[in-house]
Amino acid sequence: MPRTRRVTASDVAKAAGVSKTTVSYVLNQTPHQTIPEQTRRRVIDAVRQLDYTSLAAARALRMGRNDLVLFVLPDWPLSHALTRVIEQVTDGLARRGLSLLLQRLGPDRSLISLWRQLAPAAVMTVDAIDAKDELLIQKGGTFIAAAAISDFGIKQDRIGAMQAHHLVSRGHRRLGYARSSNPRLDALNTERFEGFRGACLALGLDEPSTVDVDLSLDSAIGAVRGLSVTPANVTAVATYNDEIAAAILAGMRVAGMTAPKDLAVIGVDDEPFAQFMSPALTTIRQNHALFGSYFADRIAAGINGEVPPSSPKLDVLALVVRNST
Repeated sequence: MPRTRRVTASDVAKAAGVSKTTVSYVLNQTPHQTIPEQTRRRVIDAVRQLDYTSLAAARALRMGRNDLVLFVLPDWPLSHALTRVIEQVTDGLARRGLSLLLQRLGPDRSLISLWRQLAPAAVMTVDAIDAKDELLIQKGGTFIAAAAISDFGIKQDRIGAMQAHHLVSRGHRRLGYARSSNPRLDALNTERFEGFRGACLALGLDEPSTVDVDLSLDSAIGAVRGLSVTPANVTAVATYNDEIAAAILAGMRVAGMTAPKDLAVIGVDDEPFAQFMSPALTTIRQNHALFGSYFADRIAAGINGEVPPSSPKLDVLALVVRNST
Protein backbone atom coordinates (compact mmCIF):
# COMPACT_ATOMS: atom_id res chain seq x y z
CA MET A 1 0.00 0.00 0.00
CA PRO A 2 1.52 3.41 -0.94
CA ARG A 3 2.50 5.62 1.97
CA THR A 4 0.24 8.62 2.55
CA ARG A 5 2.10 11.84 1.82
CA ARG A 6 2.43 14.23 4.75
CA VAL A 7 0.53 17.51 4.30
CA THR A 8 2.93 20.45 4.01
CA ALA A 9 2.73 24.21 4.40
CA SER A 10 2.79 24.43 0.59
CA ASP A 11 -0.44 22.41 0.49
CA VAL A 12 -2.03 24.79 2.97
CA ALA A 13 -0.87 27.79 0.92
CA LYS A 14 -2.34 26.32 -2.29
CA ALA A 15 -5.68 25.53 -0.62
CA ALA A 16 -5.91 29.01 0.90
CA GLY A 17 -4.76 30.79 -2.26
CA VAL A 18 -1.84 32.51 -0.52
CA SER A 19 1.92 32.23 -0.44
CA LYS A 20 3.81 29.82 1.80
CA THR A 21 5.30 32.85 3.55
CA THR A 22 1.82 34.09 4.43
CA VAL A 23 0.99 30.68 5.90
CA SER A 24 4.12 30.92 8.06
CA TYR A 25 3.22 34.45 9.20
CA VAL A 26 -0.30 33.38 10.21
CA LEU A 27 0.67 30.18 12.05
CA ASN A 28 3.61 31.73 13.88
CA GLN A 29 1.93 35.07 14.68
CA THR A 30 4.97 36.81 13.17
CA PRO A 31 5.21 40.32 14.66
CA HIS A 32 4.99 43.47 12.52
CA GLN A 33 3.15 41.61 9.74
CA THR A 34 -0.33 42.87 8.90
CA ILE A 35 -2.44 40.01 7.59
CA PRO A 36 -6.05 40.82 6.58
CA GLU A 37 -8.57 38.98 8.72
CA GLN A 38 -10.16 37.34 5.65
CA THR A 39 -6.77 35.99 4.56
CA ARG A 40 -5.93 34.77 8.06
CA ARG A 41 -9.29 33.00 8.23
CA ARG A 42 -8.66 31.24 4.89
CA VAL A 43 -5.32 29.94 6.15
CA ILE A 44 -6.79 28.65 9.43
CA ASP A 45 -9.68 26.99 7.57
CA ALA A 46 -7.24 25.30 5.19
CA VAL A 47 -5.16 24.07 8.13
CA ARG A 48 -8.24 22.46 9.65
CA GLN A 49 -9.49 20.94 6.41
CA LEU A 50 -6.13 19.41 5.52
CA ASP A 51 -5.37 18.37 9.12
CA TYR A 52 -1.97 20.03 8.78
CA THR A 53 0.62 19.28 11.47
CA SER A 54 3.46 21.75 11.95
CA LEU A 55 7.12 20.86 12.05
CA ALA A 56 7.09 21.66 15.77
CA ALA A 57 4.59 18.86 16.31
CA ALA A 58 6.64 16.51 14.14
CA ARG A 59 9.78 17.30 16.15
CA ALA A 60 7.88 16.63 19.38
CA LEU A 61 6.80 13.23 18.07
CA ARG A 62 10.35 12.33 17.06
CA MET A 63 11.63 13.31 20.53
CA GLY A 64 9.00 11.15 22.21
CA ARG A 65 6.80 13.76 23.91
CA ASN A 66 6.57 17.50 24.42
CA ASP A 67 6.32 18.24 28.16
CA LEU A 68 4.77 21.67 27.60
CA VAL A 69 1.30 22.50 28.95
CA LEU A 70 -0.41 25.42 27.23
CA PHE A 71 -2.69 27.45 29.51
CA VAL A 72 -4.92 29.73 27.42
CA LEU A 73 -5.68 32.62 29.74
CA PRO A 74 -9.22 33.96 29.82
CA ASP A 75 -9.70 37.60 28.89
CA TRP A 76 -9.76 38.65 32.55
CA PRO A 77 -7.48 41.06 34.39
CA LEU A 78 -4.66 39.17 36.12
CA SER A 79 -5.99 39.47 39.66
CA HIS A 80 -4.18 38.17 42.71
CA ALA A 81 -6.67 35.28 42.83
CA LEU A 82 -5.96 34.20 39.24
CA THR A 83 -2.22 34.59 39.83
CA ARG A 84 -2.43 32.24 42.82
CA VAL A 85 -4.16 29.61 40.69
CA ILE A 86 -1.45 29.92 38.03
CA GLU A 87 1.29 29.59 40.66
CA GLN A 88 -0.25 26.45 42.13
CA VAL A 89 -0.74 24.81 38.72
CA THR A 90 2.82 25.75 37.71
CA ASP A 91 4.32 24.26 40.90
CA GLY A 92 2.21 21.11 40.64
CA LEU A 93 3.18 20.51 37.01
CA ALA A 94 6.86 21.20 37.73
CA ARG A 95 6.87 18.40 40.32
CA ARG A 96 5.77 16.11 37.49
CA GLY A 97 8.38 17.32 35.01
CA LEU A 98 5.95 19.51 33.07
CA SER A 99 6.20 23.20 32.19
CA LEU A 100 3.31 25.68 31.98
CA LEU A 101 3.19 28.28 29.21
CA LEU A 102 0.67 31.14 29.45
CA GLN A 103 -0.85 32.61 26.29
CA ARG A 104 -3.83 34.80 25.39
CA LEU A 105 -5.79 34.44 22.19
CA GLY A 106 -6.43 37.37 19.88
CA PRO A 107 -7.31 38.34 16.30
CA ASP A 108 -3.95 37.04 15.06
CA ARG A 109 -3.47 34.32 17.67
CA SER A 110 -5.94 31.45 17.47
CA LEU A 111 -5.91 28.35 19.65
CA ILE A 112 -5.28 26.13 16.64
CA SER A 113 -2.31 28.17 15.44
CA LEU A 114 -0.78 28.14 18.94
CA TRP A 115 -1.35 24.41 19.23
CA ARG A 116 0.28 23.73 15.87
CA GLN A 117 3.21 25.99 16.62
CA LEU A 118 3.92 24.67 20.13
CA ALA A 119 2.69 21.06 19.92
CA PRO A 120 1.92 20.96 23.68
CA ALA A 121 1.25 17.77 25.58
CA ALA A 122 -1.87 19.35 27.06
CA VAL A 123 -4.06 22.41 26.69
CA MET A 124 -5.74 23.97 29.71
CA THR A 125 -8.45 26.57 29.23
CA VAL A 126 -11.15 28.15 31.37
CA ASP A 127 -13.40 28.76 28.39
CA ALA A 128 -15.04 26.02 26.35
CA ILE A 129 -13.27 25.16 23.09
CA ASP A 130 -14.92 25.19 19.67
CA ALA A 131 -16.08 21.62 18.95
CA LYS A 132 -14.15 21.36 15.67
CA ASP A 133 -10.97 22.67 17.27
CA GLU A 134 -11.39 20.31 20.21
CA LEU A 135 -11.72 17.29 17.91
CA LEU A 136 -8.68 18.31 15.88
CA ILE A 137 -6.55 18.82 19.01
CA GLN A 138 -7.61 15.52 20.53
CA LYS A 139 -6.92 13.70 17.24
CA GLY A 140 -3.41 15.11 17.49
CA GLY A 141 -2.91 13.35 20.81
CA THR A 142 -3.10 16.45 23.01
CA PHE A 143 -4.97 16.21 26.30
CA ILE A 144 -7.52 18.97 26.95
CA ALA A 145 -8.51 20.22 30.40
CA ALA A 146 -11.30 22.60 29.42
CA ALA A 147 -13.84 24.65 31.35
CA ALA A 148 -11.53 24.28 34.35
CA ILE A 149 -13.38 26.35 36.95
CA SER A 150 -16.83 24.85 36.40
CA ASP A 151 -15.42 21.31 36.17
CA PHE A 152 -13.74 21.76 39.53
CA GLY A 153 -16.93 22.84 41.22
CA ILE A 154 -16.32 26.55 41.78
CA LYS A 155 -19.76 27.74 40.75
CA GLN A 156 -19.80 31.51 40.48
CA ASP A 157 -23.52 31.68 41.24
CA ARG A 158 -22.87 29.79 44.47
CA ILE A 159 -20.43 32.50 45.54
CA GLY A 160 -23.16 35.12 45.18
CA ALA A 161 -25.63 32.93 47.05
CA MET A 162 -23.20 32.50 49.94
CA GLN A 163 -22.85 36.27 50.20
CA ALA A 164 -26.62 36.74 50.35
CA HIS A 165 -27.15 34.05 52.99
CA HIS A 166 -24.45 35.54 55.22
CA LEU A 167 -25.91 39.06 55.06
CA VAL A 168 -29.39 37.75 55.83
CA SER A 169 -27.97 35.77 58.77
CA ARG A 170 -26.75 39.11 60.12
CA GLY A 171 -30.34 40.38 60.13
CA HIS A 172 -30.29 42.39 56.88
CA ARG A 173 -33.34 42.41 54.60
CA ARG A 174 -32.56 45.24 52.17
CA LEU A 175 -29.57 44.11 50.16
CA GLY A 176 -27.55 45.57 47.32
CA TYR A 177 -24.90 44.31 44.92
CA ALA A 178 -21.86 46.25 43.65
CA ARG A 179 -20.61 44.99 40.28
CA SER A 180 -17.36 45.69 38.49
CA SER A 181 -17.83 47.99 35.50
CA ASN A 182 -14.94 46.28 33.67
CA PRO A 183 -16.50 44.71 30.53
CA ARG A 184 -13.87 41.94 30.56
CA LEU A 185 -15.53 40.63 33.72
CA ASP A 186 -19.10 40.60 32.41
CA ALA A 187 -19.48 36.82 32.46
CA LEU A 188 -18.26 36.41 36.04
CA ASN A 189 -20.16 39.54 37.09
CA THR A 190 -23.39 38.11 35.74
CA GLU A 191 -22.97 34.64 37.25
CA ARG A 192 -22.15 35.93 40.72
CA PHE A 193 -24.94 38.50 40.69
CA GLU A 194 -27.52 35.97 39.46
CA GLY A 195 -26.56 33.67 42.33
CA PHE A 196 -26.94 36.57 44.76
CA ARG A 197 -30.24 37.68 43.25
CA GLY A 198 -31.63 34.14 43.19
CA ALA A 199 -30.80 33.64 46.86
CA CYS A 200 -32.42 36.96 47.78
CA LEU A 201 -35.67 36.04 46.04
CA ALA A 202 -35.64 32.53 47.49
CA LEU A 203 -35.30 34.05 50.96
CA GLY A 204 -38.33 36.25 50.37
CA LEU A 205 -36.42 39.51 49.89
CA ASP A 206 -37.09 42.24 47.36
CA GLU A 207 -35.06 42.50 44.15
CA PRO A 208 -31.56 43.63 45.21
CA SER A 209 -30.39 47.12 44.24
CA THR A 210 -27.36 47.21 41.94
CA VAL A 211 -24.54 49.65 41.25
CA ASP A 212 -21.49 49.52 38.99
CA VAL A 213 -18.07 50.55 40.31
CA ASP A 214 -14.96 51.32 38.23
CA LEU A 215 -12.40 51.47 41.07
CA SER A 216 -12.24 55.27 41.13
CA LEU A 217 -13.11 57.18 44.31
CA ASP A 218 -15.79 59.22 42.53
CA SER A 219 -17.41 56.02 41.30
CA ALA A 220 -17.29 54.50 44.78
CA ILE A 221 -18.84 57.59 46.38
CA GLY A 222 -21.62 57.58 43.79
CA ALA A 223 -22.24 53.88 44.40
CA VAL A 224 -22.52 54.37 48.16
CA ARG A 225 -24.97 57.21 47.71
CA GLY A 226 -27.02 55.16 45.25
CA LEU A 227 -27.26 52.29 47.71
CA SER A 228 -27.93 54.22 50.91
CA VAL A 229 -30.54 56.77 49.83
CA THR A 230 -34.24 56.07 49.51
CA PRO A 231 -35.98 54.21 47.96
CA ALA A 232 -33.16 51.65 48.07
CA ASN A 233 -32.11 52.30 51.66
CA VAL A 234 -29.79 49.29 51.51
CA THR A 235 -28.25 48.15 54.80
CA ALA A 236 -25.82 45.55 53.41
CA VAL A 237 -23.99 45.13 50.11
CA ALA A 238 -22.23 42.22 48.44
CA THR A 239 -19.49 43.07 45.97
CA TYR A 240 -18.06 41.35 42.91
CA ASN A 241 -14.67 41.00 44.62
CA ASP A 242 -12.49 42.42 47.38
CA GLU A 243 -11.26 45.30 45.23
CA ILE A 244 -14.81 46.53 44.70
CA ALA A 245 -15.44 46.05 48.44
CA ALA A 246 -12.39 48.20 49.21
CA ALA A 247 -13.73 50.90 46.90
CA ILE A 248 -17.14 50.82 48.62
CA LEU A 249 -15.51 51.16 52.05
CA ALA A 250 -13.46 54.11 50.77
CA GLY A 251 -16.62 55.77 49.45
CA MET A 252 -18.28 55.20 52.81
CA ARG A 253 -15.44 56.94 54.66
CA VAL A 254 -15.83 60.01 52.46
CA ALA A 255 -19.58 59.95 53.12
CA GLY A 256 -19.00 59.74 56.89
CA MET A 257 -20.39 56.20 57.06
CA THR A 258 -18.96 53.19 58.88
CA ALA A 259 -19.24 49.44 58.34
CA PRO A 260 -21.14 47.49 59.45
CA LYS A 261 -23.18 50.11 61.38
CA ASP A 262 -24.33 52.09 58.34
CA LEU A 263 -23.67 49.53 55.63
CA ALA A 264 -22.36 45.97 55.93
CA VAL A 265 -19.92 44.90 53.18
CA ILE A 266 -18.82 41.45 51.97
CA GLY A 267 -16.32 40.73 49.19
CA VAL A 268 -14.88 37.75 47.31
CA ASP A 269 -11.35 36.26 47.01
CA ASP A 270 -9.82 36.99 50.45
CA GLU A 271 -7.06 39.11 48.94
CA PRO A 272 -4.04 39.67 51.24
CA PHE A 273 -5.16 43.24 51.97
CA ALA A 274 -8.63 42.15 53.13
CA GLN A 275 -7.55 41.32 56.68
CA PHE A 276 -5.73 44.66 57.05
CA MET A 277 -8.60 46.90 55.99
CA SER A 278 -10.50 49.01 58.49
CA PRO A 279 -12.77 47.33 59.28
CA ALA A 280 -11.31 43.96 58.31
CA LEU A 281 -13.24 42.65 55.32
CA THR A 282 -15.64 39.71 55.44
CA THR A 283 -15.20 37.74 52.22
CA ILE A 284 -15.57 34.43 50.37
CA ARG A 285 -12.29 32.51 50.07
CA GLN A 286 -11.59 30.19 47.15
CA ASN A 287 -9.15 27.36 47.85
CA HIS A 288 -6.63 28.12 45.13
CA ALA A 289 -4.03 25.67 46.47
CA LEU A 290 -6.50 22.79 46.26
CA PHE A 291 -7.68 23.99 42.86
CA GLY A 292 -4.16 24.21 41.41
CA SER A 293 -3.04 20.87 42.83
CA TYR A 294 -6.13 19.11 41.48
CA PHE A 295 -5.63 20.41 37.95
CA ALA A 296 -1.93 19.63 37.94
CA ASP A 297 -2.83 16.02 38.87
CA ARG A 298 -5.61 15.93 36.29
CA ILE A 299 -3.38 17.20 33.48
CA ALA A 300 -0.52 14.84 34.34
CA ALA A 301 -2.93 11.88 34.42
CA GLY A 302 -4.44 12.90 31.08
CA ILE A 303 -1.04 13.16 29.41
CA ASN A 304 -0.01 9.75 30.73
CA GLY A 305 -3.29 8.10 29.82
CA GLU A 306 -4.14 7.41 33.47
CA VAL A 307 -7.48 7.63 35.25
CA PRO A 308 -8.03 11.30 36.18
CA PRO A 309 -8.41 12.16 39.87
CA SER A 310 -11.88 12.76 41.22
CA SER A 311 -12.77 16.22 42.50
CA PRO A 312 -11.59 16.76 46.08
CA LYS A 313 -14.08 16.11 48.85
CA LEU A 314 -13.10 19.30 50.62
CA ASP A 315 -15.18 22.39 49.91
CA VAL A 316 -13.35 24.85 47.68
CA LEU A 317 -15.32 27.82 49.00
CA ALA A 318 -15.28 29.17 52.54
CA LEU A 319 -16.88 32.14 54.30
CA VAL A 320 -14.32 34.27 56.14
CA VAL A 321 -16.16 36.43 58.68
CA ARG A 322 -14.49 39.65 59.80
CA ASN A 323 -15.65 43.02 61.10
CA SER A 324 -17.19 44.54 57.94
CA THR A 325 -20.43 42.59 58.42
